Amino acid sequence: MSDDPLRNLRALRHKLGHHSARLDRVHAGSLACRRGCDGCCQTERSVNAVEFRALEEAAAPLSPETRQRLSGQIEADHCSLLLDGACALYADRPLICRSQGYPLAIEEQRVVCPLNLEGVDLADLPDEAVLSVDALSAILVAVNHLYCQEEDQDPQQKRAVGELFSQPA
Repeated sequence: MSDDPLRNLRALRHKLGHHSARLDRVHAGSLACRRGCDGCCQTERSVNAVEFRALEEAAAPLSPETRQRLSGQIEADHCSLLLDGACALYADRPLICRSQGYPLAIEEQRVVCPLNLEGVDLADLPDEAVLSVDALSAILVAVNHLYCQEEDQDPQQKRAVGELFSQPA
């Protein structure tokens, strides 16, 4: 086992952070995403083993009061991490959440939040101005598989984010 079982996820997040910063520059002024914009957070998320472990670590230092508030909304119609219109674990949010708002390529289709890139024909955007969800997902599957091999876990298992708060810390 490695000293840092999340090293590959951290490296992937770092790379995605650089790509996101570039997309922010490319689409400056055209992205409406900001704190309090929670339209993408209106469903509960499930994550694989490596991302759940990262969320467990990030949630560990939360105050008992914050944990209680989050546990009280597990059955809500939005992500269990959403608190007062913002992600309680924003710095450690899952990769799917990190991709929201950007123009996305998914199975050869391009999509974007309707609040972003108004009036832009997504077909006209160069490939480097779009985030490939297919590529990101394939890399995350590989990262999760490596993590599960090292930690003796099932790489097929998905867990709801709300499970973080359904049991005592």
